[in-house]
Amino acid sequence: MKLSRIRPSRINCYITILAAFAAVHLTGCTSANYKKGDAAANSLATASAEVQAESRALDLTMGSLKDLYNDPGPDLKQPFQHFSTCLDRLVSAAHRTESTGQRMAEKNAAFLLAWQKQLGEIEFEHIRDLSQTRMLEVSNRFDVVNRRYLDSQAVMQPMVGYLLDLRRALGSDLTKEGLDSMKGVQQNAETNALKVQTALGALSTELVESGGRLSSMAYQNPQQQPHQEPAAVSRQ
Repeated sequence: MKLSRIRPSRINCYITILAAFAAVHLTGCTSANYKKGDAAANSLATASAEVQAESRALDLTMGSLKDLYNDPGPDLKQPFQHFSTCLDRLVSAAHRTESTGQRMAEKNAAFLLAWQKQLGEIEFEHIRDLSQTRMLEVSNRFDVVNRRYLDSQAVMQPMVGYLLDLRRALGSDLTKEGLDSMKGVQQNAETNALKVQTALGALSTELVESGGRLSSMAYQNPQQQPHQEPAAVSRQ
């Protein structure tokens, strides 16, 4: 049987195709860490959305409480029930925000761990040093965001607890005199809610900006916003 000859030019073509195929797959293996960066960026965006939802739930709760005091109508049960429903939704939103924060921290840690591992595979010291510097910058930003996230939830928890106690008190004494007796508590809740809303707004903005800096979708250069520390919620 006569064997067909393969021309050298065709062999060179095959080699070129195989080399390109190998290069693509090897590059994919060594560059896949950006996917974890995108996952971390997405978790920050999700956390921002949850913080905004929590802020809206607080706003609706305080609005319903204000209606109960300023425009209750002839039957106190209806505005009180509306306040109670809004407060239940606020409690659920606070739980979701807390869980989302935990997932965000996990995604951030996974990204940094993969980055640290990839540093060990970089042979040129100069490139490795530059990448390590960037990793430290990102790590420090994660630390700041995580800490502020925890701080914001730390002030939200007593805010929710304060409103739950007010609901318990009014639920036992849903009368005009009962409302009057808790007027100072209602006013204190409004003051504290404004402070919490300010902290949540600043946190949501920072989460969006931090997520944009991590995303591979587009280069981001957000303007820096002044940081406002979450205010402690006073109790009366």
